[in-house]
Amino acid sequence: MTRQTEITDSALQSQVRARYSGETAALEALGFHHPIFKVETLGPFSAVVQFRLARLMRRGGEVLVSPFPLRLGVASVLLFHSEPPSIVSCSGMGVKFYTDFSDDSLLISSTIQIEATFQRLIAPNPYSKIIRNPPCPTPEEAWLSHKRRAAEIEAQGKTIRNTSSFADWVKIVKREEIDILSTIE
Repeated sequence: MTRQTEITDSALQSQVRARYSGETAALEALGFHHPIFKVETLGPFSAVVQFRLARLMRRGGEVLVSPFPLRLGVASVLLFHSEPPSIVSCSGMGVKFYTDFSDDSLLISSTIQIEATFQRLIAPNPYSKIIRNPPCPTPEEAWLSHKRRAAEIEAQGKTIRNTSSFADWVKIVKREEIDILSTIE
């Protein structure tokens, strides 16, 4: 499981802001706002164990950190939307949109094409409350698809939860990780 930490260091925030300036500008044009900077870290000594991956990520322009004890961490940005209440997470692979519902279902849309392959290879968990939209080529298309699907789910009588904080993000990403782990066990 990854550990989520909010970035408060202004120098690291500046690096992340520069790395994701294009993505952030495109998402702000779609109505997203209030960027929060985060680090997702793997377990202890993961920077050593995943050294080759870290080198590839560094070459790909990712902002990497290595908190004690030698954890591999990737810094990125979250943004929020109020209509419908949603969170978007940027990464080097693309963006992911999340909308949480009052019955604990979770809608996820993205531009990460490898997720479509993952979804085809892994048997779906019949008890999962995670609804995954097929990936779209651009953030604009993914967001439009996400909003349409969220409206369909609302029309079924489900209420969208207000998600507007880093703490909301942490809860959502933990649910997603548990769901992914349950499909590969």
